[in-house]
Amino acid sequence: MGTSKAAPRRRTRGEIKTLPSGSLQVRVFAGTDPLTGRRNYLLETIPQGPDAANAAEKARTRLLNRVDEQRTPRTKATVDQLMDRYLELLDVDVNTRKGYEGYIRNHVRPLLGKLQVGKLNGETFDSFYAILRACRAH
Repeated sequence: MGTSKAAPRRRTRGEIKTLPSGSLQVRVFAGTDPLTGRRNYLLETIPQGPDAANAAEKARTRLLNRVDEQRTPRTKATVDQLMDRYLELLDVDVNTRKGYEGYIRNHVRPLLGKLQVGKLNGETFDSFYAILRACRAH
């Protein structure tokens, strides 16, 4: 007589853990950073309360949805790191390279260098270009 096996349980994606404060922390894996090789996680903290477990499960589902739809930045690298990588791979004439390095050193790094690439948006670029147009040094 054959025994029927139960369907294997799928491993749940993401985790919910209780912090020392009693709040719940939701953590979902969002991929590996292509520049640094580090693992990226989306985190959200749910304050303790009577409905905290349900709210944490909803947050886990929401974060998983963001990952599945690829609406999360793939890297936490800064513009400085991206410019360094760009200059490593750049294959141009010596004079062109010097010009690019000057633009990056004088204009890009001081204004945008510390920002994460994933946080850049249209408003940031509008402000950047407004500063470039108005300031003689830039």
